[in-house]
Amino acid sequence: GNGRIQWYAFFALPPGSKKAPSGWGGSARDEQADPEENLVEYIKSLHEGWTDEVMTVLDATPPESVEQRDLYDRAPEFLRSWADGNVVLMGDAVHAMMPNLGQGGCQAIEDAYVLTEKLAATKTTAKIDESLQEFYRARILRVSMVQFMSRLASDLIINAFDTPWSPHDNLGKSWKSYLTFFWKPFLQFVIFPLQFAFLYSYYPTGNISETAKALEAKWKDVHFESAEETFALAEEGVVRESTPSFFQKSEQPATVLAARK
Repeated sequence: GNGRIQWYAFFALPPGSKKAPSGWGGSARDEQADPEENLVEYIKSLHEGWTDEVMTVLDATPPESVEQRDLYDRAPEFLRSWADGNVVLMGDAVHAMMPNLGQGGCQAIEDAYVLTEKLAATKTTAKIDESLQEFYRARILRVSMVQFMSRLASDLIINAFDTPWSPHDNLGKSWKSYLTFFWKPFLQFVIFPLQFAFLYSYYPTGNISETAKALEAKWKDVHFESAEETFALAEEGVVRESTPSFFQKSEQPATVLAARK
């Protein structure tokens, strides 16, 4: 907000690399492997040939604001329970996964729901440890599948895919580019539908298709009313003005930008 943009990029770096400080806990810039290196210029060098908007965002980024967030996941715990006595782990604490499917938080929420069900059905404290083992058994297969899918997606993005070949530019010319180009229809019409069908197959309170239809109808009505109000104002001669976008501002002279800060 307030004219600021947050961006991120995935880099395949060896474990332990410290291109930039993490930013966690107010870490100092001396955590950077080369404190003198301009990280914005380094990132720009990895995006040569990309759209001008990418370079505009990078040019507006202070090098000292660049931070590094390392990504880690865990192998599934098939041979060791998440629970020990009356203590149990859940969420990223026990099944951390790559972020490519956006499932880390989702699986933690599912954990909480199932754990609540198991504990709600537990009638005495003597049964808690067994209920926690039942929770582990109920969740391990689904969570492991999501962990595997997330790691596979990450490995494919980093190691197998590249900028797709296109007849409109000269960016995608490697064998990975051609592979990515031919894979796109298969991913779009086969892999992704199957993937999301599995991810969204968890609806413990019943099928949500009717809920989705009701929400669609509700928001159609809301947007219709909003659109009608806007058209009515336009007929009355009301004109709504918006401030320049980030990219429009970047095209203005630096003196104008400085005067408006």
